[in-house]
Amino acid sequence: MPNSRTLMTSMIALLAVAGTMPAVAQDGPATTRSEPGDDSLFGDNRDKGDEEEKFQISGRLSLGGEFLGNDDLTDGPDNLLATLGPEARIDLTYQPDDDIEAHVSFSAGIDRQLEDGDWSTDGTTELREAYLLIDDSIADEVEFQIGRQDFEDGREFLYDEQLDGVRLAYDHEALRVEVAWAREALIPKDLTRRERGRDRVDNFIFHAEYKLTDDWDIAAYVLKQEDRGLDNISPTHFGIQSEGELGGGFGHWFDLSLQRGKVGTRKLRANAVDAGLIYTFPGAARPAIFAGFARGSGGGNATTSREFRQSGLHDNEDRITGRSNVRYYGEALDPDLSNIKILTLGAGIRPTAASSLEIVGHRYRQVDLDDDDIRGSPISAVLNGNSRDIGSEVDAIFAVRLFRGVGLEAKLGWFMPGKAFDALTRKDALFGKLRLVYRF
Repeated sequence: MPNSRTLMTSMIALLAVAGTMPAVAQDGPATTRSEPGDDSLFGDNRDKGDEEEKFQISGRLSLGGEFLGNDDLTDGPDNLLATLGPEARIDLTYQPDDDIEAHVSFSAGIDRQLEDGDWSTDGTTELREAYLLIDDSIADEVEFQIGRQDFEDGREFLYDEQLDGVRLAYDHEALRVEVAWAREALIPKDLTRRERGRDRVDNFIFHAEYKLTDDWDIAAYVLKQEDRGLDNISPTHFGIQSEGELGGGFGHWFDLSLQRGKVGTRKLRANAVDAGLIYTFPGAARPAIFAGFARGSGGGNATTSREFRQSGLHDNEDRITGRSNVRYYGEALDPDLSNIKILTLGAGIRPTAASSLEIVGHRYRQVDLDDDDIRGSPISAVLNGNSRDIGSEVDAIFAVRLFRGVGLEAKLGWFMPGKAFDALTRKDALFGKLRLVYRF
């Protein structure tokens, strides 16, 4: 591969130049709250053209690809992972009156995958969602929802997944309270093949959210996960979340989570925190700077595990200052918040009303010395257990709405490993992603 520092510098420069291109669409200012996510790039896939219509149909076509070079942090001739291909999605909603909604969503795609120097092709057809929602049937302002449905918290720190289950929600003015039971792929997701070894974790959910202002939400949750499989990893997550605008140009995010439960035969006693501030300067280009710190506990002994584990339903993606979701722990390393400390610094700007460019830097350190891998990361190299210095990363994220219904995003990540890896596995890793989305 070419010299990674030269390559990354050149690509970031190209993104900066691209960010000055004019765009047709004109949109309002960004907020620090999570708006439609990366799966709904530049708008909700289910926006209705006519609210009076009982039957609604919408769709999305996307074409994109991504790569990760040196995933094992060594320079090899075939050391490149890549995927590319198109995907189509269709959403169908039937709403005979204001209190009943039936929704079905399908997706189909073709993935071309490169691994060990060889390309392979795989096609999928998935049932994304299929639910019935009934409002005010049990009591006023109470919703009952059953079927495959989307569970998502603001920053996708706890969950962002389509789960099979039942949910009751009380929704009154600024307060929403939910209780649910759900399991991932209780019914197979892929319609064309039999899935083996599906998840056997029951998720019992309590989630309460209160909107302090139009741009500031606070929430509290309890997520109890019961593993019905052999691993017996059954944590209970207790947490509070806050995200939004504070006034005076400042925005923030805050997540605090405690875990109790079992990991095999050991007790689980773990915790995590993630907090950050954003300041947006005046001006049409909305230049902004932000800083954050995240820590997930690690370590333990023969009777107690202190290693924080995210739910497995999470994505760790959110909008920060731009128009596209960002993997806020790093585009390339993309770790779970487990036995790790992450310092984040970044800046963003709106070159045009319909585009954004963000540059984000991360510094990673282990909490407890360990020679294991980095939980959740696509980087496969294992740590040596001799240093806490995992390394650093620089990311660039560019997004633009080309015109109504069409968006483009480009992401680059450059991970520079530290002394926590052996010298033979200390080559830089590069990540890149490009995606074009059309909504109708």
